[in-house]
Amino acid sequence: MLSSLLLVVLTQVACSPGEMSVVCSCKQGMVSACVSLAGDDARRAAQVLDEVQEVLEQASWKAGEEEKKQQLEAAAESLSQSLGSFEPPQCKGQNHHLISRLIARALEEHPTLKGLYKPRDSRFVSRAKDEQSHCGYQEWHRKVDEEVVRWLKSKPNATPKEFMDKLRDIYSRPEMKARFPNGF
Repeated sequence: MLSSLLLVVLTQVACSPGEMSVVCSCKQGMVSACVSLAGDDARRAAQVLDEVQEVLEQASWKAGEEEKKQQLEAAAESLSQSLGSFEPPQCKGQNHHLISRLIARALEEHPTLKGLYKPRDSRFVSRAKDEQSHCGYQEWHRKVDEEVVRWLKSKPNATPKEFMDKLRDIYSRPEMKARFPNGF
């Protein structure tokens, strides 16, 4: 019952006072509206993405509702890509912060990168494919952090681009792609 109610609320919502019509259109599954919303108001787009994903997770779909489900999935995917996360909305693992506290401390001591990044920087988050792929501060996570810290110490003149390239290199490895299907 609750899932049906959520589906009705999000797919049949009328614009509330002060809410842009593009928000309502995106909630109803219009991909172009989602892309527009992400460009205009990323924070609100992220909220709508969360709402749409919640409906997709909780709804029990009945016969004849496949089209609405596909519209919502398309809306979620377009919001996700427009917001820059480029990860499938169906990922259920933990959010993984590429800039851990350990890496952030090393960055604060770095001659050229100091002040550019903060611990658990929201710009650098990826979602694990499932709970087994990332749950807490596992051994693989500690090893990655140690590798990045060693790299930072060995590259005192590293540029932000070089640092991003290093992170992309790590997260494009097969073992990391298995944990984070769309890397970084």
